[in-house]
Amino acid sequence: MTATDPRQRLACTVRPWAQLPLQRALRGIRTAGYGAVALPVHGVREVITPATPPDRAARVGALIAEQGLDLALLSHAADLDRGDDAALRSLRRQVDHCARLGVGLLVDMGCAEPEHADRYIRLMVRGAPYAAAHGVTIAVKPHGGLTRTAADTLALVERVGHEAFRACWDPGNVLHYGGGSPDEGLAELAPYVVAVGARDHPARPGHRTGAADGSMPPAITPGDGVVDFVGLYRTLREHGGFRGPSAVESVTKLGTAELLDAEAARARRNLLDALAGTRPAAPPAREPAARARTSCSRVAGAAREDPIGTARCFDRFLMVELPLPWPAGMGTPVWETPRVPSPLRAALRAATRTTEEQGLTMKTFAAAPDPDYSAPGRIRVLRFDREPGPTAALSRAEYSVPEEQAAALIGALFADDPAALAPFARYRDPDARRDLVVCTHASVDACCGTRGYPLYRALREAHGGGADGVRVWRVSSFGGHRFAPTLVDFPEGRYWGNLTPERMGQLVHRTGHPADLLDLYRGWASLPQAWEQAVERELLRAHGWAWLGRRLDLRPSGRVEDGGSVMRVTAHDPDSGLPYGEALVERAEAQPVLLGCDGTPGEAERHTVTLDLPVSAPAQPTAQGTHS
Repeated sequence: MTATDPRQRLACTVRPWAQLPLQRALRGIRTAGYGAVALPVHGVREVITPATPPDRAARVGALIAEQGLDLALLSHAADLDRGDDAALRSLRRQVDHCARLGVGLLVDMGCAEPEHADRYIRLMVRGAPYAAAHGVTIAVKPHGGLTRTAADTLALVERVGHEAFRACWDPGNVLHYGGGSPDEGLAELAPYVVAVGARDHPARPGHRTGAADGSMPPAITPGDGVVDFVGLYRTLREHGGFRGPSAVESVTKLGTAELLDAEAARARRNLLDALAGTRPAAPPAREPAARARTSCSRVAGAAREDPIGTARCFDRFLMVELPLPWPAGMGTPVWETPRVPSPLRAALRAATRTTEEQGLTMKTFAAAPDPDYSAPGRIRVLRFDREPGPTAALSRAEYSVPEEQAAALIGALFADDPAALAPFARYRDPDARRDLVVCTHASVDACCGTRGYPLYRALREAHGGGADGVRVWRVSSFGGHRFAPTLVDFPEGRYWGNLTPERMGQLVHRTGHPADLLDLYRGWASLPQAWEQAVERELLRAHGWAWLGRRLDLRPSGRVEDGGSVMRVTAHDPDSGLPYGEALVERAEAQPVLLGCDGTPGEAERHTVTLDLPVSAPAQPTAQGTHS
């Protein structure tokens, strides 16, 4: 990347295409005219973190290079919840990724927790020389706390006192986290600014700066909001000789990947104008329908979109009672809100990192305390685990502890030593229960509020009284907004969507035949691939409710046709060795979909499954269905 050509100083993060495959995001960045890409630390499908194995990081780097793009920067979030040495090892691993991939800039998310300030500074004092030795510069980015303002950021850079520790200026973040002007004090900081995170901030009513709940404002294209990028670049040049990269953080979501490509191209033109000292053109006039929030569930319903294959597969689920209201999304964990005590936030961050370092995935979500299930002064914590080996229902562990002990319990749940849980044995709930969790997180997606909450109330009143061990919870987002109302049935881990109160009795009591409900079935969380979930639905259709509780070993039989679009798979019981059946799976072209009311585009895999039952199975006709 040369410093003389401003076009080569512009990069784009993959965040605008966050719900699309990495290859599609990279193609969009290239189509929009960028020569470089930046990878954020969370909120997208493919990230490179300290827990990423080197070979996997190399594959991501190769995909970027195949698109003719440079990897301009990586990101890092300091691990301040598990000791200084652990934090330093984590930072060094991310520096190592940079060195192997030829990335000279590591953007760090800073320190938002005041109690961690001294530890963060010690970390960077120890980490900067290591980065310098590997040809890497760490650039801290505003995220509140130690980097709330330009003056705060300058004070931090001076305290670390190393040439390999500098600043990445993000004016939108300054407005959001600090609420102040991104221009104030920038001239003094300018000599230390080596990169710009080009995020704008809306000036629309209802989207004030400095949101108290930690929720991010709607994504908008740089140049459309209140940030003066012309003045910003002029200040950086005049007071610091700025020649570094600028990475577009986000653009306005308009519902399709192609429109994202066009918005990213417009963002590039706006920044080129700003670098040249020219005010960006006014945002294009949009049709009222394009400006309004669209009901994603209505769009999906009108398209008769089949929900199968959309169950999100995780190795672990962690459900924690947290009071409402919950913050909005944009990659922000629901527990990262000022209402949650700092020790509990730290414990949840540490649990997430521990899971990642084990090469596993985890979904953490909140449950609203219930007057019948919850006890005043206590926090309920449930952990569901996907067991290794053949697919089965999830295992569960449930505790209800005094609020002040919740952080210690979570630490023990993720400790290497099982004995760490001994002090909490008296708080464990050993009863076998069935938990139906309904997403009502309206601040993430409107459909989950307008459709999810009424379904939750009806389901709670009709079936959630605790009879037969069934509880109904109001929970935060777990994806699939376009199928609202949507729920997960734990501990089985089966997802359902497009629910109505009239059909819930059959699902709760498992009466009749499940074939009557399979148009609502999103899939089994224990199966990571969409085609696997489509095959499993046909097994449920064939065997009825008796299928529940069985374990499944599902694998391709090695017979692949039509360039991989058609394959045969076998399914059998890993305990008895008896076959469940053989399936022919035909993959169709991915279908563009609207993932959220905010205009987030995505795509859904589609498969047609033909299931042949073995002779030993109960007599059933060959089952066939088309899934997307």
